[in-house]
Amino acid sequence: MAQFTSANAAAYGRRGGQRSYQRLEQQYADLVLSNPSAAERVAHLICQGRRLGLALRVIKITDRMNQRGQ
Repeated sequence: MAQFTSANAAAYGRRGGQRSYQRLEQQYADLVLSNPSAAERVAHLICQGRRLGLALRVIKITDRMNQRGQ
């Protein structure tokens, strides 16, 4: 394993962030295929300026809350 330096830490952080965003995009793609209504709500939140990760979490939380209330 390479020695830890600020240069390779920054490079890892960028790669890690990219991987994280790819995972979010995959979650959104799965949501589009499985639940178009929820995907539409996520898209609406994104149009309002929310980030993809936050929009996905909001929809998951509100769906869980709605299921508990029924």
